[in-house]
Amino acid sequence: MATSPSDSKLTGLFLDMLAAEQGAGPNTLDAYRRDLTDFSEFLGRVGHSFADAETQTLRDYLADLDTRGFKSTSVARRLSAMRHLYRFLLNERIRSEDPAAILSGPKRGRSLPKVLSIADVDRMLRRAKELSEAQDASPAKRLRSLRLYCLLEV
Repeated sequence: MATSPSDSKLTGLFLDMLAAEQGAGPNTLDAYRRDLTDFSEFLGRVGHSFADAETQTLRDYLADLDTRGFKSTSVARRLSAMRHLYRFLLNERIRSEDPAAILSGPKRGRSLPKVLSIADVDRMLRRAKELSEAQDASPAKRLRSLRLYCLLEV
């Protein structure tokens, strides 16, 4: 019975493919290497490898990342690396199924819009009014200032 290749060997083959076929640069390759090394270490702790990990094991890894305090963007990047790896292993016939295919990524929070304080708005309106009433400004500049003041009021 043939033994399955080690995770480090599979990572090397995968990175070679990324470099050769997709033109991945050094920073991209380093990021994939770090992400997949961490994933491989987790699999080793739970008695699995890339070649035999199941979907639940991958979910456990994502939960472990959350427990370790990873941000959702980092978890999403790790999941992307895993998906890419398993598509590669499927294409190379190292695996017969893709355990990462049905995984969903973390929900990415949307940041709230930045708002001005009432004092900031009052200060902006005062300044726009001063510019529109400036006697030493050219007519074109006063007109632009008046337009800005009107826009801010609205």
